[in-house]
Formats: sequence, C-alpha cells, structure tokens
Amino acid sequence: MHRVQPTQNLPGITYSRECYVRLAPGAFADIIHSSMHQPQRLWAISDIHIDSRENHQLLLELSDREFLDDMLIIAGDATDNLQRLLDLLIAMRQKFAIVAFVPGNHELWLAKDSYNHSIEKFEAILNACAEIDIATQPVRFGQADQAVWVVPLFSWYEPDPENPASLFVEKDGVADKTDQVWRDYFLTRWPEAQTGTVSEYFLALNTPHLGLSFDAPVISFSHFLPRRELMFRNDSDNGQDQLNKQDPYPEFNFSRVAGSLDLDRQIRALGSQVHIYGHQHRNRSRHIDGITYISHCMGYPTERETRHLAPNAQQPRLIWQSNTGLNL
Repeated sequence: MHRVQPTQNLPGITYSRECYVRLAPGAFADIIHSSMHQPQRLWAISDIHIDSRENHQLLLELSDREFLDDMLIIAGDATDNLQRLLDLLIAMRQKFAIVAFVPGNHELWLAKDSYNHSIEKFEAILNACAEIDIATQPVRFGQADQAVWVVPLFSWYEPDPENPASLFVEKDGVADKTDQVWRDYFLTRWPEAQTGTVSEYFLALNTPHLGLSFDAPVISFSHFLPRRELMFRNDSDNGQDQLNKQDPYPEFNFSRVAGSLDLDRQIRALGSQVHIYGHQHRNRSRHIDGITYISHCMGYPTERETRHLAPNAQQPRLIWQSNTGLNL
C-alpha cells in the first residue's frame, strides 16, 4: 500500500494530512487463495448501525472460518463513533480476506468529536482504514480470469431541488419539514470556504478511477443512491421490500437527501456491471439500462421485526462467486 497525497483538492478545502490509497489497476497482486478447493466469494451489506447492540453482536457472530477466502463490502452507516467503527472493521478483517468500506452520512456526524469539520473526520477515517488494511480504493479480487474489480465510490447527496443532479421528487399534501428533522443538518459541518456542493466534493475524489482500464468485471459501491427509480418500490423487488404502503413520515421527503444523478454517471463511466448502495434501509435489486443495482441494508432491529426489511438482512448478501460468477 502506498502513501500519497489526496487525489484532488477542491477550492477552499485544504488537506492537513496524507491519505492512504491502494495502487492503480494493473499494479495489484491477486489475493492469495488460502484453499484452492473452495471458491472465493464477494459479499455485501450496508447500514449496519452497530450502535445497536443486536446488530453489533450479529456481525461479531459471523463465522471465523467460513469467509477466510472471501471479500466483504460494507457500504456505509456503521456508526459515528470512530473507535467503535475501527473495532468492528478489525473484527471483520479477521473473518474475511478483504474488507472494503466507504463512509456514509452517520460516519461524518460530529456530535461527540473534536474535528473542525466533517471533511477532517472523513480524512481521519480513510487514514485509519489504511492502517488496519481496509480497502477504500479499487481492488482486484480473485485470480486470473476468475476475478472482479471492486471500486468504492465516495458520495453525498444534492439537497437542492434546483440542482440538476438532485434526486428530488415532490411530495404532495403536506408541508416539507425535512430540514427540521434530518439529523445531518445538525450533526455535520463543512469548511466555510468550500466551493461547490458537498456531493461535488466527494464525487471529485472518484475521478481518477473513471479513465482506468479494468481487466475484469467491475462491481462498484457507494453509500448513497445514484438514481430516482431506486427510491420506489416495484414488482421486481420480489418480496425483498416489505415496506407498508402507508407513509410513516409524511413531512420528511427522503428524496432531498437520497443521492445524486452525477454518481450514476460515474458508475457508468467505470463500466460497472453491478452497483451496491445503501442509505434508504430497503432491500432491492433492479436492472436498469445494463446495470444491476443492489441494496442490502441491515438497518435497525425494529425495521426487521416490522418487516420493513427482510429478516435475512441481518446477514451479508452473496454478490459474486469465482466458480459461478455474479449472483443476481
């Protein structure tokens, strides 16, 4: 692993520390397969919310032997407690050959931190991940022609409905009080001199990956949503999304804080075949214009109990296997 300067600074934001990133495609050695008699597998999960004791325990109880050849994607929203996050990632790294992670919005909350702003905390997370060998940059997983590239994408959401990249959809009949109930508005803080939106800042960090030639299928992942269609239930969910039709929060418009259309442009520029995302606490799989979008959120125990999330959400989902390919 090489230590380099951050890939890109946006105007008004100065990095105070170096970031650790993995080497570019072509420079990675294949992961050594510890048992040639077993296929290598890629698993994914998001929104694990380990401040819930039940969630934390379920993850710690994952087998110490079953996944030693495998890779795990965690697509954000574990906890805002940095030490608790690192402890969990270390525990997962002992169970899996590789663990890949991107921060969600919860990771950048500053309620109990001394960071000047959320970008500074984001830097600290990346540096800490590098120290404990957690992948936050592209990594090739598998051997020879039985491999995939896994590409983490940093992201945020465009909250301004007038921004062309916004996923905003009007909600009828009630006053929109999203800015009064969404905790990010109170628990994140950004550099005063920042130019451009928060979403644009994070997406700019992904641009070095977009022009690369990958020698195996690409599976990308982010915390936030890349398309409007993914917010809504449809028949293709095959029973995975158990959400009751009644809206429990009519004054909250999730589309304001869902994601960015520019994220989808990056996914397509990469040539991704599969994109993993989280954030909405819904379990969905959609095939749209050549890409399969998969959300497998663990969520909170109450969401599983009330069938807002499927019971199997408490376990990572199998995405790819070296001997059979994509599991869609």
